[in-house]
Amino acid sequence: MRICHVITKPELGGAQTSTLNLLSRLPRDKYTVSVITSPSGILKTDFEKIQKIRFFSTPFLVRPINPISDILAFMHIFIIYIVWGPSLVHTHSSKAGIIGRWAAVLYNLTRRLCKVKSVRCEVIHTVHGWSFNDYQPLALKRFLIFMEKITANFTTKIICVSNSDIETGLRYRIAVRDKFTVIKYGIPFADFSEALVDKSRKRRELGITNDGPIVGMIACLKPQKAPQDYIKACIRIHEKMPDINFLLIGDGVLRKKCSRLLVSSSLNGRFIFSGWRRDVPEILSVLDIVVLTSKWEGMPIAVIEALLKGCPVVATDTGGTKELVKDGVTGYLVHPGSYEDVAQKVLSILSDPDILARMKKEAFLSIDRSFELNRMVAEVENLYKAVL
Repeated sequence: MRICHVITKPELGGAQTSTLNLLSRLPRDKYTVSVITSPSGILKTDFEKIQKIRFFSTPFLVRPINPISDILAFMHIFIIYIVWGPSLVHTHSSKAGIIGRWAAVLYNLTRRLCKVKSVRCEVIHTVHGWSFNDYQPLALKRFLIFMEKITANFTTKIICVSNSDIETGLRYRIAVRDKFTVIKYGIPFADFSEALVDKSRKRRELGITNDGPIVGMIACLKPQKAPQDYIKACIRIHEKMPDINFLLIGDGVLRKKCSRLLVSSSLNGRFIFSGWRRDVPEILSVLDIVVLTSKWEGMPIAVIEALLKGCPVVATDTGGTKELVKDGVTGYLVHPGSYEDVAQKVLSILSDPDILARMKKEAFLSIDRSFELNRMVAEVENLYKAVL
């Protein structure tokens, strides 16, 4: 079975990490696997190093809407399909999901016109959070909803990583319920459970030379994650508890704005901007609380990983986050944009050692084997078999 995955950019993010893990574990005695993605991104080498995978890159696949680049990406991906001949196309996220699926439509049509004697190429799409949201101009939102509806007609099955995304898809009539299925993210438990860390050494490595608590956020620095709200919350927390340390792990288009906000703040060296890190399981071992200030979400992997390491989470109530964080038990949920509430919730946890200890225990117990990577791979495999 020839399976071609399409994803916009190989950067560090939930969709990319999940896809990378899936591709790494699909059994090669059953599948011949390829991936089409942008030629730039911190995870590019990780994708290229996967054993027995065909890596295709297209420079035209970019995240912003660009008619010329999008048309060129469509034609390039279509040509790759023609040359490589997949029997199943699996697209991920918004841009690659639209272009990759329409290229599959043309691919099937071309094969039919050429009277190719083989079954049609099936198309699966994974929604790692919808392309439309309430923070977009209304005209853009309506256009994206229209595109999702039209493209869903040519999609065999739509995978959502949270029940919340299915409800959103049904509310906007993207497709009928039978076309949707939920396959939750899976993470490699061993990478986290076996991450034995010298906490004092790790703190020093991160630049923390005191014994104060550490609050952290792990996210791509883009508008969706609202990293400025996290920094504003840190400023409020610091005013009440000046001995707390803060980490921001990630990079992205908002890095300069975040840096400018930090320069004008009063955090006095208590805030560490680490950029992307490969040692997230080890870093989570030294964090006391994880924060996520997203404006919208699918199912944040950073929250799953934090809970697995026993870190309480203070996060905005968006998408599938409420399916992970039990409000008042494993952390707190606040409204998007309410950085003052984020600060208040973090302070309420850190000011009471008993609450912190109880939430750490509950956080660890909240992530069971239903979030294990092998379970996710098995469910995706079962779906492949079903549609074919």
